[in-house]
Amino acid sequence: MAPKTKTSQRGEDLKQEDVLQAVVIADSFNIRFGPLTQKKPRALLPLVNVPVIDYTLNFLAAAGIQEVFVVCCHLADQIRTHLKNSKWSESSSTMTVTPVLSDGCLSVGDALREIDSKALIRSDFILITGDVVSNIAVQDIMAIHKKRREKDKSSLMTMIYKKAPIGHSTRCPEDDVVLAVSTQSEQVLHYQKTRQEKRLDMPVEILLDNTDVEIRYDLMDCQISICTPLVPQLYTDNFDYQTREDFVKGILINEEILGNTIHLHVVKDEYAARVSNLQMYDAVSKDIIRRWTFPMVPDQNFISTDKQRISYGRHNIYLSENVSLERGCVLEENVVIGSNTIVGSNTSIIDSVIGKNCIIGENVKIKGGYLWDGVKVEDHCMIDTAVLASGVIVYKNTTVNTGSVLAWDVKVGPDIVLPMLVLLMSEPQKDEFDSDTEEPIPEVTPVFGSKSKAFEYRASCGSDDDEEEDGIIQDTWGLKILSDDEDYDDIYSTDSEDDIDVDDGVDEADIELGDVDEHDVVMFYSELIDTLKRAKEENIGKDNVILEINSLKHAYNICINDVHRMVVKAVIDLPLSISKDIETTQVMNILKPQLAAQKSLLLNYIKSPEAQLDCLNSLEGFSEENKLVKSALIKIIHYFYHEDMLDEQVIFKWYKKEPHPDNITSHTAVRKQVAPFIKWLQDAEEESSDD
Repeated sequence: MAPKTKTSQRGEDLKQEDVLQAVVIADSFNIRFGPLTQKKPRALLPLVNVPVIDYTLNFLAAAGIQEVFVVCCHLADQIRTHLKNSKWSESSSTMTVTPVLSDGCLSVGDALREIDSKALIRSDFILITGDVVSNIAVQDIMAIHKKRREKDKSSLMTMIYKKAPIGHSTRCPEDDVVLAVSTQSEQVLHYQKTRQEKRLDMPVEILLDNTDVEIRYDLMDCQISICTPLVPQLYTDNFDYQTREDFVKGILINEEILGNTIHLHVVKDEYAARVSNLQMYDAVSKDIIRRWTFPMVPDQNFISTDKQRISYGRHNIYLSENVSLERGCVLEENVVIGSNTIVGSNTSIIDSVIGKNCIIGENVKIKGGYLWDGVKVEDHCMIDTAVLASGVIVYKNTTVNTGSVLAWDVKVGPDIVLPMLVLLMSEPQKDEFDSDTEEPIPEVTPVFGSKSKAFEYRASCGSDDDEEEDGIIQDTWGLKILSDDEDYDDIYSTDSEDDIDVDDGVDEADIELGDVDEHDVVMFYSELIDTLKRAKEENIGKDNVILEINSLKHAYNICINDVHRMVVKAVIDLPLSISKDIETTQVMNILKPQLAAQKSLLLNYIKSPEAQLDCLNSLEGFSEENKLVKSALIKIIHYFYHEDMLDEQVIFKWYKKEPHPDNITSHTAVRKQVAPFIKWLQDAEEESSDD
């Protein structure tokens, strides 16, 4: 008789593998995006022509998550329809995405109480908002969290933070937090949002009772948490928990009573940011275009079921299929254009995203513009750091100024200059206390142009309470509160080329304030030299060097043009100052290895035509004070050109620049010195044209 098959031993536990779950909160429970979210939820707003929530879902799929619950509140039907029509509903999808509709949710706490009431969570899960863009390898952090849980059952949550200095483009001031953390265990001992306060209070017992406490203010909240199944239950047990901040503070206060703990995990090199306001929308968009979020970049088509091909060219130019570019139009750098869009002749576009089926006229200038699908801009218009939602029409000779938001189907112009930071809707703003009788909507609102149809949207100050102080204005793009006695013209200078920073190593759009002190410039340059020295000695990576330089820029309030000039000068100055008794014939032999080693750093700061002009002006100015640089100036410029750091058209423009009345002699001498190189460039250009 054959022996019986042995199925199991007595006492053996059959452990079923946990299903990896995530909860996505697809509502922000605030009005940071003002008029834009009145017709579409924030999770579906286009971010570089892709709905925001798809970045979050793709991040979860890459982490191996198998089951996702999306809590939908405001305009929930739109999110449900989007998920139904997305690739996540296909049979081939490795991740099931289930919408959880709840119109009554008013906070994160309400959303988690809804999840708990339905008993959907069966294991440790990821809690994330539906507006996070990240490429963090979160599966590794989950493994650390579970290993900690095996040793310490009291650990409820692991919050993920990213190391980011003050002034980092994706570090939102409203989320700044001071943390006291145990160095060895990474347990959070104290949690306090700064709320832009200059003074913070911390219980002295934290420092007295713990010998290995670390105070951290260099961290950015990624809005990603790994939670145990007990977390939703605790929200249900305590209705005072409305936000994650409430939850964390409550757990820390009651730690001695309940014994629960919260831990921290810090990432350094990966990317994570939340699109929490228009400032972050601008910063994250630039990061995506400049490929900081790889593999989630425009040309990968990693999300959409639409299989249209997107080409990727030099200077981060992304073009979809069937884009029509008329003769003479210039796409400078960091530009994304959707399919079936037409761009007219002599139009200039930089640092901008253009959606599908847009029509851009002739002689239009767009800088830092976000034009969604179906936008029409007529001839001779100018758009600067603004959002134009779908269906917007900008009539000819209209200027859309810095920080403006034109919501769905707004029409403005012609022949008008919009004020800065104006928020416009196509219908009058309604108040909950308005009478039910609807007044007819006028077809034309002359205040914004003879053909305009636009009504101003009034945003609250954005504070946690509902009370709005008199006489304050909110900068929607930067959450800067200005009093009545401050003038926006003093804060935002449209006459200066230094007003908008678009070339920092980590992309951002910050505003330069006031004049730079001469002493600050000297100190900045001194610390810049020290940074480059230390980077060489300690073999520090380029990205960290860029972050340190950008931190210095903010610390000393240096405008971006000066940063361009001083970085170029420092890279050349450093090797020449170290070497002694240099002959003029040895200059290039000394400089070439240094320039080659610092090429990626230089390219980060001299990408745009304006930055290249700063580079040439820096070389010219440095040659006037350093005879070694003067002797090799033509060779240095030729090297920069040969290494594709300078464009020949920029060199021609610099060469033809009119001299300053006080500097005619030096200007003429420099032009005479580089004249042979200019002639060589012109001859090469003519030969290329003949061919």
